[in-house]
Amino acid sequence: MTKDEKIAYWRQQVERFRASGLSVKNYCAQEGIAVATLHYWRKRFADAVESRPMFNGTEGFLPVTLAPARPSVSPVEVHLLSGRSLKLAAPMDAGWLQTLVQVLESPCG
Repeated sequence: MTKDEKIAYWRQQVERFRASGLSVKNYCAQEGIAVATLHYWRKRFADAVESRPMFNGTEGFLPVTLAPARPSVSPVEVHLLSGRSLKLAAPMDAGWLQTLVQVLESPCG
């Protein structure tokens, strides 16, 4: 087996292991290979991926879509009859706000 054939064989083994969903121990037992050998080749291929240059032309970049900017919302301050106040900064539904004020102003049973 040539060096290139050996690398191709172990690359295939590592890919098959990843796709198998098995533990290293179970995969190695099933394939009849040594656990340490599979660990060695997994690390070797992982190191090769990490050492590749990230920027090669546009390779390594993904398209990005920016969401439209939300208009800033001025905070709403609600003064309750009890003297307490609420300051709410997020956009809110008027019905929800009305229900909140009614609940907060109602006497406790």
